[in-house]
Amino acid sequence: MEEHPTTGMVAFSGGKDSAAMLLRLLEMDDPQYPVTKITFADTGFEMPELIEYIRMIEAHIQEKYPEKDLKVDFVGSPKSWDDWFYGRVTRGVNKGKQRGAPLRAYPCYWAREAKVQPLQKAQADCDVVYIGIAADEAHRVGKKEDKRNDKNRYPLVDWGWSEKDCMAYLDEAGLVNELYVNFNRLGCFHCIKQPLDSWWSLWKGYPELWETAKHWDKESVKVSNHGLRSMKPGEDGYLLEELEARFKEGYKPLPKKGMYDCKSCKAVSFTATGQMKLEDFDSDEAIEVAYPQFIDDEPPACNMLAAPEYQQILNLIKLESDDDD
Repeated sequence: MEEHPTTGMVAFSGGKDSAAMLLRLLEMDDPQYPVTKITFADTGFEMPELIEYIRMIEAHIQEKYPEKDLKVDFVGSPKSWDDWFYGRVTRGVNKGKQRGAPLRAYPCYWAREAKVQPLQKAQADCDVVYIGIAADEAHRVGKKEDKRNDKNRYPLVDWGWSEKDCMAYLDEAGLVNELYVNFNRLGCFHCIKQPLDSWWSLWKGYPELWETAKHWDKESVKVSNHGLRSMKPGEDGYLLEELEARFKEGYKPLPKKGMYDCKSCKAVSFTATGQMKLEDFDSDEAIEVAYPQFIDDEPPACNMLAAPEYQQILNLIKLESDDDD
C-alpha cells in the first residue's frame, strides 16, 4: 500500500497560479495532497491590495473549511531592508562597498533574504511543498534527481492546468486578485526588475508608494552610484525622477519588457526547482559577472526594446518571460 505524505505546505504568493492551486487542493481534499500549512513571504514592500487579498483568501478558507483550522503564516527576513541596503559587501571585487539597491542584472539579495530563505525554513517540518507552476510552464519543474526537489510537488502540472485555467477557476469563484486589473505582475512595488509599464502604473495609481520608491532610488545613487532602474545615473534616463517627468509629459510605456525585466519575482520557484542556487544571489559570484557588458550596455531610456543579443544572458540565468506563479 502506497504511503501518502501527511504534512504539506503551500507556498502562497497571492498570484493567480498559487491561489488557484491552493483553493483547488482544499476543494479536492485528496489524501495524496495534504495541506497542513500555508505560507506567504512578506518582503515589507508588498502592494496594500496584495495583503488584503491574502487576508481575504484566508478568511474564505476559514469559513469554507473550518475543520482544517488553517491560517496564512507570514514569514520574512530576520534583518531589515535597511540593514542590507546600507550594509557593505563582504567579499569579492566590491568588498567594503555599500550595497544600495540590488542590481537589475543580478539575482536580488532581498528576494533571497525575504522570500527564499524564510520559505525554506518554513517548509522544514513538512513532508511536501506545493509550488504553483502551471502546466504551460512545465519546463520549469525541477529534475527528480536534484535533491533540492525532493519535497516539491507541482499539482497544476499534474492536473494539466494552464495559467488561463487558473484565472478562469478564480474568476468563476469570484476570487481573482484585483491587482491584475492594472498590473501584469505581483511583487515588491519598488522591484528593480519590473517592466516600465508597471512603473507607470505605480506612478499613476499609487503616489505614496511612488514617493517611497523615489526615496530609495535617490538613496541608492547616493550610497552606491546606481538607482533602482538606472545603471548610469544622469546618463541613461532611468532615474525615477526622470521617468516621472516623461510620464507627466504623456509618455505611457507599452507592455514590453527590457533585457533585465521580469513580470514577477521568480526567486522562490527558480531556487526550489534547482534553476538557481543560493550562491547565485551573491552579486560578486553571480554568473553575470562574467558578462559585464550586459550591465554597461543597457540601452538608454529613449530606446526601450532589448536587442536580440541580450537574450544570451537571460538564457544563462533562465529568467523566462512568463507570468506570475
